[in-house]
Amino acid sequence: MSLNGTQGPNDGWLVLIALAFALGCLRSLAHGSWFGVAAIAGVSLVIGWVAMEDWLENREVLNADAGYGLVLVLAASVALAASAVVRGLQLADGRRATPSWEPRP
Repeated sequence: MSLNGTQGPNDGWLVLIALAFALGCLRSLAHGSWFGVAAIAGVSLVIGWVAMEDWLENREVLNADAGYGLVLVLAASVALAASAVVRGLQLADGRRATPSWEPRP
């Protein structure tokens, strides 16, 4: 049995759309924008929530185990959230994004 989005409750397309949105907001995050921080934090929550919800639903219906793909998606979600938190803390502390060619104060 394959759950590729047509035979069961899979939100893989939602995760891919959220990922595309995150890729578009990474530059804003890198430049130190609060919009980038909020966008990446929100996207990481959506990706993690959808992946976990699908796994729990598939576990109930099909007695499915967590595979490498799920672990990879959840790890990416945690990494995105961590980057948003770190940048948010830097912005709250008053630091700006410094390009690598400029000397740091």
